[in-house]
Amino acid sequence: MTDAAAALKAENVRMTFGETKALDNVSLTIEPGEMVALIGPSGSGKSTLLRVGAALQVADTDSGPVSVLGKVMQSKGKISSGVRANRARLGFIFQQFNLVGRLTLFANVMLGALGRLPAWRGALGLFPTSVKQSAMDALERVGIAEFAGRRASNLSGGQQQRGAIARSLVQGAKVLFADEPIASLDPVSARKVMELLRELNQTDDLTVVVTLHQVDYAQKFCDRTVALNKGRIVYDGPSDGLSREKLVEIYGPEFETAFHGGES
Repeated sequence: MTDAAAALKAENVRMTFGETKALDNVSLTIEPGEMVALIGPSGSGKSTLLRVGAALQVADTDSGPVSVLGKVMQSKGKISSGVRANRARLGFIFQQFNLVGRLTLFANVMLGALGRLPAWRGALGLFPTSVKQSAMDALERVGIAEFAGRRASNLSGGQQQRGAIARSLVQGAKVLFADEPIASLDPVSARKVMELLRELNQTDDLTVVVTLHQVDYAQKFCDRTVALNKGRIVYDGPSDGLSREKLVEIYGPEFETAFHGGES
């Protein structure tokens, strides 16, 4: 697999907020088909790295290029002119689900197809039969088809997060960035969401990059873990290579909370 086809490639990325270096010369390559956890203490830069990768935040002007599946998302502090088209194969899952509460789950999932439909169809809610079928198939896949007609605001957090994943499937995403997808969920729902992401990674060859506070989940569900601290990568390797000593070094006083933040 060549670097040009990397699922995510970041080269010498820097991002500052005032005097704080959120990302300090970070370089990272993730290949298609990997499932990678980004971990680190609060403020370490893991969520910033994911958002820069999706061009939801703009890095500093002295940063190198950031690309997804060989398509440049941004470089030297400028978003690529083709970023909308480049995002077509990139799904982004947020901690707070980002579903439209007043719409049904079914309608929310169909929104994943907007990027490949004429704007007037989306505005009028006129989705082709093929999209409707795709949405139902995706809901079936993530295990919540029976809730298709329910308003998103009336769903549990775990159901909403699985709905957000279904929306990415309808989008046709080949790479999925998930930013703290289980932070707002109870342990049972969190485990189900992580199991679903792993299944999609293994069965559909979907590349998954997920930021996690819970080291337990990184070790259980992701083969590779990248740890950040103060905007720098301090570990990049097999998840089972994260020794207690290394985790204490990464997290410091946050170690106990991070390690025991997973299953109860």
